[in-house]
Amino acid sequence: MDSKQSVLPSSQATKRTPWIEVGVLSLSGSTSLPYTPKEMGRASLSRTFILYTLGLFAILGVIFIGILTKITWDASHARAIRVTEAFFQATKRPFERAIWTVNADATLQLIRGLESLEVVEKVWVETPDTGNFGEPVTGARAQEALSYTLNSPSTILHKDAIGQVFILIDRNTISYEIVSTVGFIVTAIIIYLLLLAIVIRTVFRRLIGQPLSAIVEYLSTPRLIEDPPKAELMPGRADEIGILSASLQSMVQRRHLDLQKIQEYQTNLEDLVAHRTEQLKLVQEELIQADNLAALGALVAGVSHELNTPLGNALMAATTIKDATGYLHKELEAQSLSKEALENEVDRISETASIIEKTLGRARELVGNFRQVAVDRQSEKKRSFNFDHIIRETLATLQPTLKKTPFKVELDLHADEIVDSYPGAVSQLVSNLVENALKHGYEGRSEGVIKLSSRLVVPNDRGRNAHKEKKIVFKCQDFGVGIPEKNLKKVFEPFFTTKFGKGGSGLGMAICYQLVTEALNGTISVSSNVGTGTEFTIEFPAVTPVEATKRRGQKVH
Repeated sequence: MDSKQSVLPSSQATKRTPWIEVGVLSLSGSTSLPYTPKEMGRASLSRTFILYTLGLFAILGVIFIGILTKITWDASHARAIRVTEAFFQATKRPFERAIWTVNADATLQLIRGLESLEVVEKVWVETPDTGNFGEPVTGARAQEALSYTLNSPSTILHKDAIGQVFILIDRNTISYEIVSTVGFIVTAIIIYLLLLAIVIRTVFRRLIGQPLSAIVEYLSTPRLIEDPPKAELMPGRADEIGILSASLQSMVQRRHLDLQKIQEYQTNLEDLVAHRTEQLKLVQEELIQADNLAALGALVAGVSHELNTPLGNALMAATTIKDATGYLHKELEAQSLSKEALENEVDRISETASIIEKTLGRARELVGNFRQVAVDRQSEKKRSFNFDHIIRETLATLQPTLKKTPFKVELDLHADEIVDSYPGAVSQLVSNLVENALKHGYEGRSEGVIKLSSRLVVPNDRGRNAHKEKKIVFKCQDFGVGIPEKNLKKVFEPFFTTKFGKGGSGLGMAICYQLVTEALNGTISVSSNVGTGTEFTIEFPAVTPVEATKRRGQKVH
């Protein structure tokens, strides 16, 4: 997948103020608590402790009262049954005689006697022969009545049943007794819990609550770490709270000392970073200058090598002319020069002179290109030049280097525009891009093509301000190994190179970025696909000499 990235060199690092945070303590400034005093009062430890304690006691009290009520109810109910049975046994024989003799008054009198008991609600007698005595209870309550059998007094041995007595226990009386007893106990428990809460709150507040409040107030002191209080927080306490407060104060004091050291280190670090940055800039400028001089030295060596051929040919041609003139001089002295020999020597001298003219013209062209490129690179002055012509001049000076490689440079130049800019920057830019393609783009390849193209981008609007948007787009494309995506963002960073320790300085693309952005006032971007090649795209305003003159005139006025 193709990836395109406009990259900026990361020359400055973001400064961050160091800070340390311990609990609610912050070295970056003031301290703050997560709750307001009102919220802390509602959620205080003593309040929570008391609520949990009383709640637990209340739950245990409810369970205890429930068990106590059940036990008391069963005991009262059993006692009522025992009392009723004892009283019935005392009146059983009168009951049997009254029923046997069909004495209704005596039977009713006995029934009223049993009903006079506090725990008895209703008594009635049922007989198979003489009917019922008293008012029987019907429904579900009848199932709760105690039942006793009456036997015939004359046939006691045979136990002939003559009736049955039903006694209904009074539940209201038992309930009242239980409510009275349990109510007293509940009241006593509530009073006990209130007194216990008061005692617990007082003890807890004195032993734990007030010391913790003092610790919280100490933590909420403004600028606690910057200026901690000198007084001891809890003098004389040797328990857990005292140890906690002493440890906390000791920690705050240590953080205070750490903060002072950090502030001192930060001040020194800022000065050190500024000093190192200045040194790094100086080193970078020296390395760039050394790289420029090295490139110029290589250019001188290449041009010198290239001049050897035309100068050698001119020297050989001059020797030929010298030999021809010597021959003619001898023939003239001997007066043996023929017309045919004269014509041959003249033709020979003419051809040799033509050779000298061509070879010296080539040498003059090489020297002219080298002189212009060298002057442009070293002078760093603005002048008017043809953009495409500068590219051709630069490639002419690179020919000695290119001839030693199996790679070729193809030109597709269509930006035939006179601009007012820095030709030295353009020349150095072209040299760096071509050399980068040779060293990195075609690493491990035995052949390849470097394509240089240029075009003039003119906006569709051809009004007064159209010239302000006119740009030159220059591209350098190779079809080599490409650049991995992880390295695309670092291409223009100073000292980044994949040839570290193998002759790579890591400044070539950084210099290109500096030349484009600062000298040409343009932008540079790179796109690459591993295995298929890399393309660098440069765009910068095409300011013509007329426009440049107007702008300089406007600045003067």
